[in-house]
Amino acid sequence: MANLFAKAKKAAPAKPTAKDSKLRIRIENEEFFGNVARLSQLQDNMKRDKAKADMIADELKDLAKDEWAKLYDKTGKNPGSVMLESVNELDDTAQFMFVPTDKYITINEDRATELQEMYGEDIVEEKTTFAFDNEMIEKYGEVLSRLIEESAEISERDKEKIIKAVTTYSVAKGTIDNFAKLGDSVAEMMDATKPVVALKNVEVIKG
Repeated sequence: MANLFAKAKKAAPAKPTAKDSKLRIRIENEEFFGNVARLSQLQDNMKRDKAKADMIADELKDLAKDEWAKLYDKTGKNPGSVMLESVNELDDTAQFMFVPTDKYITINEDRATELQEMYGEDIVEEKTTFAFDNEMIEKYGEVLSRLIEESAEISERDKEKIIKAVTTYSVAKGTIDNFAKLGDSVAEMMDATKPVVALKNVEVIKG
């Protein structure tokens, strides 16, 4: 009977083979040419506009983070999502929602250690996952299908190599609610932990 690893490999879908060249179909149609040309131009414009939009969004996020941090420091409590607005002389309102989340950018072990030294052990969550070493599966696939841990057919030296451990680190959930307690200022904690933030409902409302 085929071992479990061989069966799993056999059941895996094969990757399609990339073709070296594509067949070309000549279209003798001016509308086609014009549509392709316009689409190409529009896509170029979208790339340019997106770059500009991303730059402005980053500026607004920085401003929003500063204002949000000031409010957090003032109240001592996580304000959650807030609306930022400005009203012009025509009574039009430019506004957007600033959404800070309890999610954080990935950190490595060194950064995890730094955060723990500055703000305590609880600020970091450590998670370890285990996986089979592919070389050991190739070597002991039949044996592993019958018995993994206690098999006398696997050398003691190789048993330690079969399972691989991968450890990841992240800022602990709930940290954003404790910014006022952990650091000297909320702005400091925002910079240290880098929670994911978003801008939503960006709009101008006519007065």
